Amino acid sequence: MKVCAVTTWPPHRDGVALYSSDLYNQIAESVDIVVVANTLTQKELSKSSEKKDDAVLRCWRRGPWFLFDVFRSVFKTRANAVHLQHGWLLYGGCISSIFFPVLLLFFRISRKPCIVTLHTVIRKDAQLYKNSVVNFLARMAVLFVLKSIVKVADRMIVHNPLMIETLQKEYGVKVEKIAIIPHGVKSACNPETSQKEKEVSIMSLGFLRKGKGIGYLIEAFEKFLETCPDAKLIIVGGSHAHDKKDKSERFRHLLTPRTQEQVLFTGFVDENRLGQLVWDSDIIVLQSTEPYYVEASGALATVADYGKPVVCSKVPKFQSELQNKEHYLAVASSDSMELAQALALLMKDEELRNRLGENLRQEMKNRRWSTVAAEHIKLYKQLLKS
Repeated sequence: MKVCAVTTWPPHRDGVALYSSDLYNQIAESVDIVVVANTLTQKELSKSSEKKDDAVLRCWRRGPWFLFDVFRSVFKTRANAVHLQHGWLLYGGCISSIFFPVLLLFFRISRKPCIVTLHTVIRKDAQLYKNSVVNFLARMAVLFVLKSIVKVADRMIVHNPLMIETLQKEYGVKVEKIAIIPHGVKSACNPETSQKEKEVSIMSLGFLRKGKGIGYLIEAFEKFLETCPDAKLIIVGGSHAHDKKDKSERFRHLLTPRTQEQVLFTGFVDENRLGQLVWDSDIIVLQSTEPYYVEASGALATVADYGKPVVCSKVPKFQSELQNKEHYLAVASSDSMELAQALALLMKDEELRNRLGENLRQEMKNRRWSTVAAEHIKLYKQLLKS
């Protein structure tokens, strides 16, 4: 069995690329996988130390014409099936998103079995643009693309039951061909033997983007300093590859004289460094101000196995499967005072910290990448058999 995966790929920095790297490297241990990936920009090439990999074909650029490059390259691989990753701006701008179902139609006509992983379901009442006319047109485009994908793809994958529920109730989608396979969870790395520093360490992880609530996090941390004046905040991550401007410097300007010395922006770090930062943290904060996107959190999957207490925003990506006060503490996404109070509560209650961290670890322990890869392979075999 040979499967062709269509996706973005590291060192390109977006959530789907990181997800795909973990998934397909695991699947490749059992199945012949060829990745049809995006070409790199000059900036990415200058920073990349990527070695040539015959299993990764970099052949398409983000933009409306990606579908022709992808279609041609997939057929050159002579794969038995195609697995496409779908993100709303993964292949380019709005026009590229509308062209995605056309690519699926090409494969359908050529009798090439297709599986699509849908990473985000946009709620039908989403406020995507301030202009009401533009927002209406965008929502109609989302409706068209979703309905088309469901109709043309042979099978679909989503990450949690809330995604299926949203597709069914808000879009009237028949869910018979949709499978739930959760986002994979990374195993915790081994901690270094050096002793943890005594001051309280709060860690945030993810892309530095407009919808991540970094401003509210910094405001909350300044309020939290009244309780723990020696605490530090470590913000791990950088700009998303699809953002036109680097937003990270903008967030540094939000620091006040009081927080200047106690907030550290690390940028992106390698896996060993990231693992040690998680081990050294007392609390992990995962912020988002995006209530219209039903999806899974890659950042949560990265830290879940460490047994650390997590504070998350009340948005679907965290609420879809986990229970507030059982697996994590949920706070309003735009309320810095509530977040500061949650941090103070956790620092006062060691038993609560330990219970939340362990409950989260136990809840996610059956989602290792090896298990998730096995579920994908099973689905591939079912598709080819049928």
